[in-house]
Amino acid sequence: MMQLMTKMNKHLLIAFTIIFATVFTGCDLFEYNVYESNRYENPIEATNEYNIGRLLQLDHKDTLYLVFTGDPQRYYNELEDMVKTVNGLPRVDAVFVSGDLIEFGTSREYEWICEHLIKLKSPFLTVIGNHDCLATGVELYQQIYGPLNYSFTWNKIRFVIHNTNSRQFNFNGNVPDLQWMQQSLSDVENYEYSLFMCHVPPNHEDFDVALQAEYTHFLRNAKNTILVANGHRHNSSLNQPYNDGIWFLNTSSPSKRELAYVKIYTTSNARKKFDCTFISF
Repeated sequence: MMQLMTKMNKHLLIAFTIIFATVFTGCDLFEYNVYESNRYENPIEATNEYNIGRLLQLDHKDTLYLVFTGDPQRYYNELEDMVKTVNGLPRVDAVFVSGDLIEFGTSREYEWICEHLIKLKSPFLTVIGNHDCLATGVELYQQIYGPLNYSFTWNKIRFVIHNTNSRQFNFNGNVPDLQWMQQSLSDVENYEYSLFMCHVPPNHEDFDVALQAEYTHFLRNAKNTILVANGHRHNSSLNQPYNDGIWFLNTSSPSKRELAYVKIYTTSNARKKFDCTFISF
């Protein structure tokens, strides 16, 4: 009798184990930890390196047509509409996303955002935002998009895309990395204009106040600065906060259903450097 009971218990245990494995391994609740940095196999089409390569293959143009947006975090329906709007514009050479791609620093969020961004017909470039720094967000951003600071030259313009999330790095004096920025612009004979993109603007409390004066002096004295684009505030604006001739473009979040459409003129006889139109969608 005891042997029979033991055999029955073994069979019941095996059956229970199979049922448990079948049910719960197929359940999203137990699929994986959303903070895992190695879970999402990011598409190469999302990387900044890949998209820079796409830009460098384009022929030289006297006028560039660029879209600037930012802070798509969790606004997936609005982002989908924005992508459709951008793809429907008559000409877009590149799209720039000024940070806060996600809200909580999770792998799943990055996956959802990538699914939308890679539907853009034009190359797109990103910069890290303060929400992208939460939890394992910094590691995930680097894994999917690439370095936090990078620069490249396209169409005679040196694009300097850099991390300004000082608060998320405990105001350690290295964010933004002014030494890196200076080095990235040192070969002035290799470009004619400068354009900057970051997330937190220098006149915001999340920017390291100890670096603000040196940073703005740097922007002011870079070679032929066209524009400084940032996000963080979720609203569109274009102004000169320091009254020094340097234009700051604050990009709108898709949640406000507005994007910035910027034409940049690179001919030597151009009367102005750029035009900016805010487009609703």
